[in-house]
Amino acid sequence: MDKTDIFVKSAKGEQEIATRVNKLPIKHRSVLIMIDGKTTEEDLLARISGMFDGKTIVSDLETHGFIERKAVPRSAVQAKAAASVTVQPLNTGAKQYMIDYMYKVLGPEADAFVGRIEKCRTYSDLAGMIDPCRDTIRGLGKQQKAEEFENKVRELIA
Repeated sequence: MDKTDIFVKSAKGEQEIATRVNKLPIKHRSVLIMIDGKTTEEDLLARISGMFDGKTIVSDLETHGFIERKAVPRSAVQAKAAASVTVQPLNTGAKQYMIDYMYKVLGPEADAFVGRIEKCRTYSDLAGMIDPCRDTIRGLGKQQKAEEFENKVRELIA
């Protein structure tokens, strides 16, 4: 097992995202949603380390057949490392805060927002998600939580 391996969703994992047939715990489902077939194991574990025990959850998902490990050719890993030197990475803390907050407020209904937040690759993309998320929280009659959300995200991406 190489930390530069990537994970991809198996057919079982894709089915779980679409149907929730296996009733995965929310933390497992959140990690499953993050599996994009591009992120290395090391990067994935770094992204989820602040939320919960990522290693255990990733291991569970792999053991139960929701995700599969794929080796990445060394040249691709080296190219990615070279590219990361020149490109400012997106603040994954802000992204993760948004995901966690939406799940906290909406529960499993946050999946649609989380999917869109996960696709954000630039600060501009992430900032574009603030208003829809805030408005949804506000629409639930949670004005104070909506303002808290907006202020914190804007602070994190500033």
